[in-house]
Amino acid sequence: MIDVKSRISSFFIFNSNFGPKEGEELKRILFFHPSQPGPDARKMQVGLCEAVVKFMSTFSSEPCEALQTQTKRYIFYQPEKGYWMVLVVRIPYTTKALSAIGESKGEVIEPSVMHDLLVSSYKMFRMFRGPFKDISCSEIYDTCEQFFTPYISSRNLTNDISDIIQGINYLPLDKNSFFKVMCFIDLLEINYPDFKCVSFVFNDQLIWNSLSKDDMLTLYQYLVQTLLPKEVEKEIQGGAVTAAQRLGRFISPPEGIQIKEDLERLAKLHLMREDDSETREYYLIVYRTLSATVCFTVDVNTNLQLEAFKSLDAFIGPQLSNIASAINEQCTIHALQTAQLATSEHKFMYFNRLNLAFKTSPPINKLHPSMAIKPEVLSIISEIHEGRKSLGNYGEVIIKTPDEYWITGKSSNEREFYVIIQEKNANLKEIADEVKRICEAQMKGIFFYPM
Repeated sequence: MIDVKSRISSFFIFNSNFGPKEGEELKRILFFHPSQPGPDARKMQVGLCEAVVKFMSTFSSEPCEALQTQTKRYIFYQPEKGYWMVLVVRIPYTTKALSAIGESKGEVIEPSVMHDLLVSSYKMFRMFRGPFKDISCSEIYDTCEQFFTPYISSRNLTNDISDIIQGINYLPLDKNSFFKVMCFIDLLEINYPDFKCVSFVFNDQLIWNSLSKDDMLTLYQYLVQTLLPKEVEKEIQGGAVTAAQRLGRFISPPEGIQIKEDLERLAKLHLMREDDSETREYYLIVYRTLSATVCFTVDVNTNLQLEAFKSLDAFIGPQLSNIASAINEQCTIHALQTAQLATSEHKFMYFNRLNLAFKTSPPINKLHPSMAIKPEVLSIISEIHEGRKSLGNYGEVIIKTPDEYWITGKSSNEREFYVIIQEKNANLKEIADEVKRICEAQMKGIFFYPM
């Protein structure tokens, strides 16, 4: 992985309405990373972006999206009216003299990856802090500083397939195992009506979700990118499975829930309601047993009692431990079968825009990434994925690169399927036949309209 700090030149958020008068330019800057540039340097960068945004608005009703100079690329995102988020990345370049002796320009981050980082960071902020417009002018500076400083410092900005296509890794279960999970959730919500189960995750794979698509992706990213890696590291350092790991424990808040004061440290979520576009505030409770993680929400207006959490702990622990053990056995058997069948060296990716299901071969473990694909190949997949007009609702495209890579993209009813084949002497028909074979072998039960 490439550290984000070696790539990002700056990341900032501004609103011109916060400092409309001359001399108040610094008030417009709600957040700026890194913290080293002085006030004049910050004002200069933000002022340039303000000028670009205003200039572009005279030509189009659509908001400005990007600006590129010889050494930097600026990506703009307007999440709410008046609020702008800007990500600036250095672009490797060489002079003509250096190019003549064959010096490499280096890897350039895809614009779609930069844009998705801005969108993801805003959605994460909105989920845990609420929309910008709902935060008072006196609090918004500190709120942005407290949230975005650790967030942007921990992000990896790389040309990785999981960054190009952001989705959810689902875990398919047999009927009996899934029935056990559903019975567990139903029984829990009947006995503890204030606690609503919103997700059930095993390792980094989602089994159950009751949130909207956007909220679930954001919560899933928080779990697999931030919360669970820390827990896995603790468990690895602990060595053998401890009693707390086997019987279960609350991992959010991080210290667990032992005394009444721990209830005051519960994180709050701002989730979209299905019946309107407004958000409601909930407490987030995360419970983990072995490799199974369950997330609950409780309305913030609920009077929380420590006894209820102790009772919930005693109820969940033994049942979730048994379910996690059964799922682990099934996953082990499935992994052995998959290893025996996985004889092809060709890579494939599947993405469903309707439920954000994402599947790759070899599988990606988000707790221990990643899947290495050449930057040139990723760039082509990114262009196909972002520019959906090239495939339409039902289409297929096959592209050959100079270094003998064949990239096939298929689209059918909001589902996308990509296959990467490196074959020097293959022809178009052979590639098409191989893609069809892989699709039939790996996408069982998923119908693609024949071309």
